[in-house]
Order: sequence, then C-alpha cells, then structure tokens
Amino acid sequence: MLTDNAQLLEVAIDAGDEPTARGIARFLIDVLQQPSGGFGAAQDSESWIDGARSEGGYYGRDAGSRADLDPPAVDGKVVTGWNGLAIGALARAGAGLDEPAWIEAARWAAEAVLGANVREDGVLVRASLDEIASTASASLADYGQLASGLVALALATGEVAYAERARDLVLACIDDEGAPRVPGGGDPVLAAQGIATPDAASDGDEPSGPSALADAVVSLWRLGGPGELRAVAERIVVANAAGALEQPLAYGAMLRVAAELAQPPRQLVVVAEERSAPLVAAARRLQRDVFAVVTPAQAAEWARAGFELFVEKSAQGGRATAYDCRDFACRLPVTDPAELAA
Repeated sequence: MLTDNAQLLEVAIDAGDEPTARGIARFLIDVLQQPSGGFGAAQDSESWIDGARSEGGYYGRDAGSRADLDPPAVDGKVVTGWNGLAIGALARAGAGLDEPAWIEAARWAAEAVLGANVREDGVLVRASLDEIASTASASLADYGQLASGLVALALATGEVAYAERARDLVLACIDDEGAPRVPGGGDPVLAAQGIATPDAASDGDEPSGPSALADAVVSLWRLGGPGELRAVAERIVVANAAGALEQPLAYGAMLRVAAELAQPPRQLVVVAEERSAPLVAAARRLQRDVFAVVTPAQAAEWARAGFELFVEKSAQGGRATAYDCRDFACRLPVTDPAELAA
C-alpha cells in the first residue's frame, strides 16, 4: 500500500487531479505514518465487522458507517526505499499545492529513516520496526529511492542538508568505473556464500535498483552537482535500453529517466524571504522539472555546497526574484508575477 499510494500521488499531481492527491496524502499521513514519523508498509485487508473477520469489508463502507468500526491493523515496518518514495511524493505534492503540513510529514519521515535505518558505519539497513533496525542490508533500490525522496524534500524545504545527504548516498552507490554498486557489499549472508544481492531487473510495483539510482542521479544533476552524474545516468540507461525497448511496460521508471535525459530540463528557482510572496504562487503554477523556493541565505548555502544551479541567485533589490532556466542557462531575473507567467 505504501509504494502504490506514494507513486499514485505522483501521478495525481502530474495529472492535475487535486482531489485524488489530497485523499492519498490524507491516507499516507493519517493511516500509515507511525509514531516515530516513518511510514508503515501497508494496512491489512481484513478487519472485524459484526463479530466476524471480513476481507475488504471495512473499505467498502462509506466514511460515516466506517467511523464506528475498528480500522484494519497497519504493518508498522518502516522500509527504507518505500519511505523514500513517500517522502518524495509528499514533498513534491506539498510544494505544488502549497500544503506545508505535507512537507513537514515528509520531513518527519526522513528524520525517522535517517535515524533508525542507518547503521553506525553509515550503511543503510532495509527496514526498522518500532525504531529497531533490521539486520538486513539495504538494496540498491533503497538507496536510490531514499536519495530521490531527500532531493525532493530539500527543494520543498529549501534546506540543502537533505540534498547533501542524498548526494552522499548516491556517490556511495557508484564504483570507480561509474557503475552501480550496493554499499557495504549487500546482504552479508549472501556475500559469505559468494552470491550477489538480488535486485529486480525491471520496474514492477516499484522502481528497480538501477532505475531508482538513475532517477536520484538525474535529480542531483539537475541541481548542478556534480557534473559527472549525468554520464552515470546515461550509462545506466544504455545498459538497460535493450530490455526497456523490448518490454516497455516493465521498465516504466527507466524509460522516464531516459526521457528526462533526452531534453534539457526547465529549472525554476525563486529567491524570496517569504513563501507567501505572489511571485512564488505564480511560479507554482508553471510547468517545470525543478522547482525550488529558497531564501537568500539558503541560496548561498546551496551554492557553497556545490550545487551550481543556485550560484549567484539572489533577491533583486530585496524583492522576491524568479530565475527561469533551461539546462542551467537562465533568462534575466524577474520580480513581477505577470512577467513570469508571460
């Protein structure tokens, strides 16, 4: 349920279906989010109705009649990658629909995962339960999905620290030849037997390891750092091109990355002291690949951290200022919402 709803939220936002997006966000936050902040993996299909176990009966009731029923139990496992999908979806949806509570829910989940799902040596684990980490190592998909979610959270909050953490996760997954690898050698039990950690070769119910890593790489490249990341994403796409072209429905996430690499990104950065500025609202309505709202101080922090998209971005004359860029080449900055919309 977590993977399906997180990805469906992304689809709803892209389709402009605000009612569906709001319903999904409510479910993620009200039902699946755990006391620790992380998102549980799923909710049971069975529940007790009129003294008997019912398969799906709870979900068949309308909101009024469900109020008197005990809801189905939630599987409280906080899976690293699946939480990354939810963090990214809520962060992007919150930024697009101006819902700060959704962004804060994403931040809470990120802090929970980065707290409970990381070993002392910095290597991710697959999951945790009641803030107790599993002994199972994280997969490549876990690293990529979490990194992508952290990039989205960084853009939604303006806080570069999340992007820096995402960059660390991604770089740990790239070997000296620029090929994907699983940090820490993957599952220690399999490694002891000389068996590589398995990872889905195609995108089924969630992005595969290669697709998730490529998506995170492109997300970081679009922010301007580091420059060699684009080549890494291209190599991953090329390595999976034959399978994707032969079975496109099984490689949706990989083909999305390929499409993103095939055209220059539109990057929209608004530097403003207040997110309530009319220019921010105007920018929110535009189609873009990257959307960031940062204060002047935050823009400087992004630039110092090595993200070139934010270099020399400032509030002109102390007014909210928008920078509309194509592949890092920006138009003259504008402060008038009407001029930006035009």
